[in-house]
Amino acid sequence: MEMNRISKRNLGRDDRVISSLGKEVRFPFLDEQFVNYLRSIPIWLTADLRLARGIGEKYLLRYVARHYLSLEQSSKYPKRAIQFGSRIAKLESRKEKASDQCSRLTTTNNNTMNDEE
Repeated sequence: MEMNRISKRNLGRDDRVISSLGKEVRFPFLDEQFVNYLRSIPIWLTADLRLARGIGEKYLLRYVARHYLSLEQSSKYPKRAIQFGSRIAKLESRKEKASDQCSRLTTTNNNTMNDEE
């Protein structure tokens, strides 16, 4: 279900935020071939929900972080969506949706977000 709505729910917002800083966003982990490969891996190889939180969910990702990237401590942190991990969600209006155009990031009367500061 998440893959079916990611473009409406997350990518639009992320693209707008990054574009407002004059950058172009890239999503290498959403490459179609890469996603299809990951979806072909049996679920029991990617997660083991019998294990404790911070170990069992996202098991394959945590294994790679621990054994190949030397990220032992980081591999144990619980997963958080970026907007919650950065606490930005608390600063945003609860009425906004990721698919909505953000008035704070649009140009009006030749003023941009940066011009107002």
